[in-house]
Amino acid sequence: MEILTILNQILILGILASIGVIGIRFKILNETAKDVLEKLVFYITLPLLIITKISALEITTEILKNGILVIVLTYLVLFIQIVLGNLSARLFKLQKPQAIIHSLHTFLGNIVFLGFPLLDALFPGGEAILYAALYQLVMNTVMWSYGIYKLNPASHEKGIKNLRKLANPNTIALSIGLLMMMFKIRFPEILQISLGGLGKTTLYLAMIYIGILLSQTRILAMFTKVDVLFLSLNKLIIIPVLLIILIKIILKVTGLDMNPIAFSVVILEAAMPCMTILVLLAKRFGADDTKAMENFVVSTILSVLSLPLIIYLIQILEF
Repeated sequence: MEILTILNQILILGILASIGVIGIRFKILNETAKDVLEKLVFYITLPLLIITKISALEITTEILKNGILVIVLTYLVLFIQIVLGNLSARLFKLQKPQAIIHSLHTFLGNIVFLGFPLLDALFPGGEAILYAALYQLVMNTVMWSYGIYKLNPASHEKGIKNLRKLANPNTIALSIGLLMMMFKIRFPEILQISLGGLGKTTLYLAMIYIGILLSQTRILAMFTKVDVLFLSLNKLIIIPVLLIILIKIILKVTGLDMNPIAFSVVILEAAMPCMTILVLLAKRFGADDTKAMENFVVSTILSVLSLPLIIYLIQILEF
């Protein structure tokens, strides 16, 4: 995809987010709107986007092979991010509450509210959504086990109890979509148009939601904190560039073939800014939710610059 097209997509995301900011500033929207949008996207529009996109795909050996590669490489990506996140937390000698958030935010990205809409815009055929859903599934297994343990080691919600949270609307939609794709079950045209159209609103609703979050923070003060800026640099640029090179070397050495869409999904999901939900989880488990908000806001703003760069590097680093 041409760089101008990529920049155009990022600009669209920025415009949509600014509408959320304007809505709050002029009191058109209030705090209730944020909660409504979050539930609307997570429980309705995103599951519909996943199921209508995936169910319309034709199953091929290439898609199956690339899906397995995405799952394996996602675990590798998360492991690398966790290790580097722990190292950078030690580098800045952060206190334990801040170090935990720093480490978790290094691998927990905003893959749902920003990643899915962006990937659907860049690769509208539906294949990217399938791989993105698989990436999310893997991340959820790590987040609801290792992530919750790190947030609150004394939590009684461990093991199976946490993994039950994998059964959310999006993983259910992925499962249904995969079954429909495998057995070539298609929605009637009227359902595909109506449900698919509603699913496509995910982009607009998610970005307005992010705009509301950004409007409720004092942004300038956050850019003075070195550890927050380094986290963004590490998460948005350093790690994705290392992953581009490392994964290409792995594929070359092993002789495995991965198509450009699957490869792009893994790298771009790894390059997403910090996850929104960690702010809420930090507050629930008594961790440093202020640090989580700082990481989210700074990385989200800087991702407007970093994502076009990463997409460009994906295209040119061919060897």
